[in-house]
Parts: sequence; C-alpha cells; structure tokens
Amino acid sequence: MSAGVLTFSNLFPSAVMPTHGLFVQQRMQRVAAAGGFAWQVVAPVPQVAWLLRAGHWRRWAAVPAQETVDGTTVHHPRYRHWPGLSLRGQADSMASGALPVVQQVCAGGRWLLDAHYLWPDGVAAATIAQQLGLPYALTARGSDLNVIANDHAIAARIAAAAQGAVLCAGVSRALCARFAALTGLDRTRIVEVRNGVDLERFRLGDAAAARQALGLPARGTLLLGVGRLVPGKGFDLAARALRALPADVSLVLVGDGSERSRLGELGAGRVHCLGAQPPAMVALAYQACDLLVLPSEREGWPNVVTEALASGLRVVASAVGGIPEILGEPPPADGWLGALVPPRDQAALTAALQRVLAQPGDRARVRAFAQRYGWAEPVALLVAAFRTALAGAPA
Repeated sequence: MSAGVLTFSNLFPSAVMPTHGLFVQQRMQRVAAAGGFAWQVVAPVPQVAWLLRAGHWRRWAAVPAQETVDGTTVHHPRYRHWPGLSLRGQADSMASGALPVVQQVCAGGRWLLDAHYLWPDGVAAATIAQQLGLPYALTARGSDLNVIANDHAIAARIAAAAQGAVLCAGVSRALCARFAALTGLDRTRIVEVRNGVDLERFRLGDAAAARQALGLPARGTLLLGVGRLVPGKGFDLAARALRALPADVSLVLVGDGSERSRLGELGAGRVHCLGAQPPAMVALAYQACDLLVLPSEREGWPNVVTEALASGLRVVASAVGGIPEILGEPPPADGWLGALVPPRDQAALTAALQRVLAQPGDRARVRAFAQRYGWAEPVALLVAAFRTALAGAPA
C-alpha cells in the first residue's frame, strides 16, 4: 500500500520553465528524502483559449501532461482559465481539472495533499482533499495573502479552507500573522516554516573568476539585483541610485520582465542585465558581486536574501515581509550585514547604499551569520507534522 505526500502547486519547475517554483521543489525534495515519504507532484496548468496564447501563455501550453523532474513524477492537469476575468472562479476550475489525477495517484493508499500558495492552489487542494477524504496542508508564500486575499470573496474561501487543514504554515512571522488575521484562526495554529538556503551551492567563491565567467567588469563595485524585473521589485530605485554613487559602481540584474529595457535606460550604461539564469549561474552572480539590493514593495521570505548572505554579500533591502526577520530587527547598526529602508523611498535607499558601500565588507563574517538559515530546521518540522497527519489518515 502506497503512502506519501502529494505536493499540489502551480509553483513547480517543468521542462518548459525549469526555474519556475524552484523553491517549492527544493523544500519538498528534502522533506520527502528526510521523511522517507513517497512523493509525487500535481502542478496544474492554466488552459486559455487559443486566441490568447501569446507570451507566457504559450509557454504554459507547451508544458507536458506528465514528466519526470529530477526523478520525481510531476503531473500537469489542465484547467480552464480566462486571464483577467476568472480570478474568483480559478480555484474551482483548478479543482475540477486536477481531481481525476489526484484521485488516480491517491487510490488505495494513504496520502497527504501538500498545497503551496493559497489561491487558487490551496483552496483547490482543500476542495479536492475534502471530496476524497484526504488530509491536507496549506502553505502561504507571500502575494497570495498580501495581494490576492485583499479580495473579500477570495479571503473568505481561504479562511474556509484553512479550517480543515492539518497544517497551516507561512514562510515568515509577518505572513503567519496575516494568515491568522485573515482566517480568524488562533495565531498558535499558524506554524512558521521558513525557507532554507542551500549552503553548499551558495557559498564564498572567487569573485574575479565569477566576473570573468559572467562577462562582468573585472574592476569596480557591483550591486546585484535578483528577481523578476517588474515594478513591485523596485529595481528602478536601485538604477536611479547609481547617479549618486561613485562612477565605478554598476548594477547587475539577474532575471527578466517587463521593466528590463527601462531599467537599462535608467542606469545610463551602468546596468548589466544577465536575464533569467539557472541556479548555478545565479550562485556565480552572488560570488561576482559586492552587495545585494532588494527594494521590493512586498515580500514573503525572499530566498535571494539568504542566498546572498550565504555567499557573503551584505544586503540593502526594503523592510517588508520576512526581510527584517532575516537581517535582524533592527539589523546591526554598524552595517556589516547591510541595512533596511522603507519601501519606495529613493532618498533612503540611496543613502543606505552610500553608507554601506563606504565600509569594507567582511564576506566570511556574513557567511557565518547565514549558517543559521540552512534547511535542517524547517525540514525536521515538516517531516514531524506530515508523519503525524499521515498516521491518522484513512487508508
């Protein structure tokens, strides 16, 4: 008889989008291995009318119905979606499209449905689990609560789904507090399960060699931004800040998005856009650069911050989401770890960059601080919770 964990989330890598939802894969690979769980993944794919299949919708359409990703079976059931029109109905559509696959995987065994991102994924998973009599866990990750749940109808659906979950989790204290407030659950019912960082991949390295490998300037100071190049990430503030920084300071951006061209213009020749990169190349970018800048308007628990710290980089970032928890509340006053600034505050960001860059960095000291953010603690917590839930699950 099979027993295990079935991860349910659109946030998961595929052959078409190999870095999409990589953080969910990295977490659950470790949980499955540490707990000895059988593990499969259901990553639903939105199916839009063929007339709308442009840009990223065309990429979604190319995702296979089933594939093996790093040895794990990943199912991609389709569900009907109308971009911009069907947000409130998306969870029901996703549940309807994914139910047959979940039912087939879980037939005759003891399984737990492990959902990441509360809308539509978490609510869809709860709907399926309740129909099939399965235990289910919900993990909030950021904009699902901070943005989407501002819709009152969606918030009500999330609250109803949370009532029956064997585990409600958030990746930061701030997100857990928001989860409790939105659902009406006692704060003690919401478990903080932070993300971990791969301390083997993200580590100290040869900066000169990394710069050469990435085609970056051999000399000068390099600020680094990692993430989607969209307005909410605030990289426009970082590009504008270059005007007030020494002429040998440049901004390196790893990622892609609608703001890419504009950011290059704002930086007046001092912005290097590397585009989206696989994890190994992102690790090189941390080694090549001198400081991470993350002027986001909102975050959950941004992995880029702990990855940068593990690579020895100081961090200047907005005081949003879990970032203050990572750097300390408040961070060290002498700036050896970096600095926190209010979101969308150009003057504060520029001043913080000037202040931190005026001091020499100590990469070994920053790396030593980052050791606390390895995977051991969150993985052990999840293994224990999942074992308890599976022990009481119907066969």
